[in-house]
Amino acid sequence: MQVISRTHVGLVRENNEDALLVREPSLFAVADGMGGYAAVEIASRSTIKAFEAATHSLRHEQEEQNIRKVMLEAFDKANTHVYKMAVSNESYSGMGTTMTALYLPGDGHGYCCHVGDSRLYLFRNDKLEQLTHDHTLVADLKEQGKITDEEAFVHPQRNILLQALGVEETVKADFFSFRLQEGDRLLLCSDGLTDLLPNVMIADCIRQHTSVRQITEHLLRAALQNGGRDNISVIGIKINELR
Repeated sequence: MQVISRTHVGLVRENNEDALLVREPSLFAVADGMGGYAAVEIASRSTIKAFEAATHSLRHEQEEQNIRKVMLEAFDKANTHVYKMAVSNESYSGMGTTMTALYLPGDGHGYCCHVGDSRLYLFRNDKLEQLTHDHTLVADLKEQGKITDEEAFVHPQRNILLQALGVEETVKADFFSFRLQEGDRLLLCSDGLTDLLPNVMIADCIRQHTSVRQITEHLLRAALQNGGRDNISVIGIKINELR
């Protein structure tokens, strides 16, 4: 398995409000602090730390129901941690974050837990598939057939989140599993990438480059060339072989 991670502050923001977890060979996450609120850097980094601390038992779990339980409980603990910080300190009031986490235990499956609009993609057989569902107003409008993919990409309300970690006392995270194949490429990213590069451009980049390093660096460079108005974070993974 090949893994490359990249994060960039972008061309507009002064601080990087994204946080990454790369605990090779099996646990990865991207968190994106909610822009425009106080202490967004603290929200994303604290969430990643709390999640990582709560997932050390994953290495001992083999059954999907147990993996699901650990990951969902880790999201709950991360949410509670950030929420308590926000309500106990006025300077942290209103902070929150997205988080998309991926666990690859080497059993031929991937396990994902997700809140917000950071994303997990799978590229297989020359096709790109977004595995996560954005918890946004625009994603719901698109699912209802009220707007097209093209309209969603430029919609003025595309960044309105319907759910994030740390904002409410409880959170309902998505969890799903999927089978892996040799040659699969996986992409975890914040919306600093996907707000600037439509899926067709992301897919074209993956087609044009063989190494994960080339893919992540090209995607980052393309997002910067398209304006870089937000922080940009990418974790690229290639599945070389399955045990």
